[in-house]
Formats: sequence, C-alpha cells, structure tokens
Amino acid sequence: MTAALWLRNLGAFALQAGLLVLGGALLQRLFRIREPRASLAYWRTLLVVCLLLPFCQPWRVVTPTTEPTVMTALGDEPTVTAAKSPIPLPQPASVTVESIVLVALVGGLVARGGWLVIGAWVLGRIRREATPLAPLPEAIARAQQCVGATADMYVSTRIAGPITFGLRQPVVVFPPGVASMEGSVLHAIACHELLHVRRRDWVVQIMEEGIRTILWFHPAVWWLIGRIQLSREQVVDQAAVRLIESRERYVEALLAVAIAKSPGILTPAPAFLRRSLLKKRVAQILQESTMTTRRLILAMGASAGVLALAAVFTVRSFPLEAQGQPQATSGKPVAIVKGGDHLLHGELPEYPKRAIEQRVEGDVTLDIAVDDRGEVSDARVLNGPDELRKAALESVLSWHYSPSSIRSASTQATLHFNLAAAQSAANAEYRGIAYTVERKGEPEKWELSPAQKTERMIMELEEALKDPKVTGSQRNEYQAKLAAVRRDMEKIRADREPRLTVSGDVVLREESERSTGPLRLVAIKSERVSQDALGEVMKRAGLKIGDPVTEDALKSLRAAATAVDEHFRVRMHDDGKGGISVVLISED
Repeated sequence: MTAALWLRNLGAFALQAGLLVLGGALLQRLFRIREPRASLAYWRTLLVVCLLLPFCQPWRVVTPTTEPTVMTALGDEPTVTAAKSPIPLPQPASVTVESIVLVALVGGLVARGGWLVIGAWVLGRIRREATPLAPLPEAIARAQQCVGATADMYVSTRIAGPITFGLRQPVVVFPPGVASMEGSVLHAIACHELLHVRRRDWVVQIMEEGIRTILWFHPAVWWLIGRIQLSREQVVDQAAVRLIESRERYVEALLAVAIAKSPGILTPAPAFLRRSLLKKRVAQILQESTMTTRRLILAMGASAGVLALAAVFTVRSFPLEAQGQPQATSGKPVAIVKGGDHLLHGELPEYPKRAIEQRVEGDVTLDIAVDDRGEVSDARVLNGPDELRKAALESVLSWHYSPSSIRSASTQATLHFNLAAAQSAANAEYRGIAYTVERKGEPEKWELSPAQKTERMIMELEEALKDPKVTGSQRNEYQAKLAAVRRDMEKIRADREPRLTVSGDVVLREESERSTGPLRLVAIKSERVSQDALGEVMKRAGLKIGDPVTEDALKSLRAAATAVDEHFRVRMHDDGKGGISVVLISED
C-alpha cells in the first residue's frame, strides 16, 4: 500500500469513526441514557464498533495502472521499447505533503508512547519509594471485608490523592495525610480503590491509553474514551455508595480529596478523583435514577439500530481502499483480466471515444451465460463505469469458449480499460502516422525509427508544457524545441508521402517502383474525422478491406468524401507490400 493510499484510508477511517461517535453522542442525549452501567456498556460498545470498522466493511479495490512504457506499431508490427527522452523535464519536489503528514503522525505516536513509558516509570518509582501502611487502619480493613478484595497499602509523599495500579499484585497508594483522615472518609476512599482492584480497571485503562496513543490525532476517540472513564468512575461511585450506605459521606470523601492540591504527576493509573469530573460525579451520586428497565432496553435497542444504519452510511460514503495487483495489460487499451481461459474466439471492444474524452477508465465485470456449444448466450454487467459498460457487453456477447473445457454454464469476465494506452493509440491515429520498425544488428535488438523518435519527443514536450511546475524560461525553451521538432515531423511526413498516380485499373507507386497489379486496401484510418463520418464515406464508396484500389474506386471514394463533407480530403499511403492505406482527413 502506497503512502498516499494509506493516508487516504486513514482519513476515511477518521471520518467514519468521527461520524459514528457524533451519532452515538446525539442518540445518548436524545434517549437520556444516564444510568452508569448502561452508559459504560453503551460507550464501550461504540468504541469497539469504531475500532472494528476497518475489518467489518468491504474495501474498494484500486488497481494501479502505470503509464505505457512501450509504443506499439500499428497493424501487426512488433512492440518497440521507447528510448529515454533527452529532454530535461522538471524534477518533482523531494518533500511531499504525504511525507510531512506521515512524519507528523509518527511523531505524535512516538510522543504518546513516550508519555506512557514515562508514566510507567513514575509509577515504578512511587512504588519503590513508598512505605507500607502499617498498622493497617481499621477503616481500610473493614473496606477489604465489604468489597471482598485485598491489595498492598502504601503511603507516598509524591501523590496528593489515592491511586491504584498493578494486576498480579495490586497496589493502593495513599497520600501522607491518610493517618489524619476521618474514619468514614478513609473507609469510603478505600472502598472505591478496592472496587477498582476487584474490577481490574487498571488493565482496562492501560488498553484505553494504548488506543489513545495509536489514534492520538482523533479528537472523537479522545472524547469517547473520556466518556468511558467517566462512566466507569460513576459505576464505581454507585457501588461504593451502596457499600457505605451513605451518599453524603461518600460525597464528603470526594470533596476532602478535592481540597488537596495535586503535584501533577504523570501516571496512567486510575486516580480516586479527577477534578474535571468532580461536578458530574457528584451530580450523578445525588440525583435519583428514574429510568425504568423497559425504557432502558428500548433506548439501547433503538440506539443500536440507528447506529447500525449510521455505520452503513458512513462506510458507503467514505469507503476504504485496497491496492490490487497491477493489471498485465501490456500497454493495450483494453485487456481481458478475468474470464479469458479456454476462450476460442473473443474480440476486444474498442475504447469508447466518449470515455476517452471524459477520462474514464477502470474494470467492467460481467456475468456470462454459456450454452452447450461454448457460445455466450446471455450476459449482464455487474459493475463498472457507465461509459464502458455498453462496449464491454457488446464484445462479450460475441465470445466463444471451448465446449469441452468450460465447467459451468455461468462464469464471470473482467475487462480492464487502460486510459493512458487508449489516449496514446488515439493520438497516433489522429496524427495519421503509420509506425514501422527498423531491425538492425542482432534479431533480438529493435530500435525506433526516426518518425517514432520524433513523435515521442513531441508527446513528451507537450506533456512537459502541461506541468504547472515548469518555470517561464523552461516553458519558452520547451516551446522552441516543440516548434523545431514539429517542423522535423512535417519534413518526415512529406518524405514518406507516397506520390501515387492512376493509370487504368492500376495504382502506380513512385516511378522507381511499379506495381505488378492492382493494390489492395489494407487499412482505413481517419484524421480529425469521427468514426460515424468515416463509416458513412466508406459505405457510400462501397469500399472495404481487401478490395482492389482502382481508378474508379478512388474516384468513387473522393466523391463520397465530398458528398458527406466538402472539407474532407482523401490521402493514400503505399506500404510497399502491395497494400494501400486510405486516410480520410478533415481540413476544417
């Protein structure tokens, strides 16, 4: 996966998760889900759904297409590898937006990871420097009996409020003023901390901090984890109030700890009190819960259904993309990617001119029905760009498979339309250049003809002039070179233009090379003429591939061209092998 694709997927996931969290927050407010245990389950489920989004949705496969690195001779000529251009094209900038964003993401990840490491080191230092709480106060001993959990009790001067951490050997660390606390306050604090031990909340909080570290850039994830931690503290508050059987004494314990000034230690451990949550926790403790079980079930069910619809909407609106394998199209405008096995006869469609103009490319997948004779009896398009579907469907309907090899009456085929190759072929046909190959030296070595080299330079100069990064001086230099190369091309065309005359039923070549009989029509091309107009001219002239090019045929062709459009002109090219190529040109 490329850096650009990776960043696009990260952005799409961020949008998906952000919209889902926003919808969850609105639904929680709408249905007034305020019961602590229900809220904790609600927010945790929402977080899990956000994290599972990349794994529970179909990824759109993006097939990388490369610019054609070969030039193909028209007709049945071999493929010629293009030589490197001598034109000094502008070099891309070394620093890209993708690299800057990636550096920022990695930097934030490292910083958050360092925060966790420092926090773990601080907790270890507190544990090493703390002194055991002995003798154990009677209020803490009663709390252990009430909660049914035990932990090592310590006192540390580095903290201002109680904290709890550790899995195999849980530790509760109290500030130095623990000895002077009232018994009821100390009992409430101990119950709260031992409830965290029993619930193993320290491990859960470390996992939440890990998620924050990975998604440090996502404000919605930070907000959601904050809601989870608040709900967890409210659940513990609710359980502690039931144990001590007094809301007032528990609130008094919260306020007593809030009076102490915290030294601001950096620890990823659950603290007895976070001042930012004090108001909400006290409000939750003092208010009476009025949400019935039936109403809670209906609210949770309705929220789940709406969130499922929201997840489907966000996934479809911002899909993730997977990079597929490059298609082996060999620079062809259209190639069979799938469904070409055991194909006896299968014509490829022409790249639709409308699709080329609108710069549409991609894959068209079709479902094919094959009869007992191996012929395609029916086909329908499953997916693909609309501009390419008709051409692909018409082509597939003429396919013929091997009856003995086809295993199923139904199969699928995929045609890949390569825009770059189609544009290259269209440009070559537009200019009316029939490329040939000059073979020199060893049979394996092929070189470009002068016409091909000149045409390649024209194409590269035109592409260079389209680059917005080209400076003014470079642009002037490229324009001057382009004008010179175009003059060279005109000269090559003039030198290659056959000088044909007509004598009776025989079309003569140049004086030094006379034909022994009527030449045959081997190719029909056009320059600045639509395919429909070209077809109309050839239909009126009554000419088709393989017909002899006689004087009458030539006159009929010219008359048909003039009848269709007075600006049309007919040009003929001799291939030197007994064949004539007709080119219909528009002078408008």
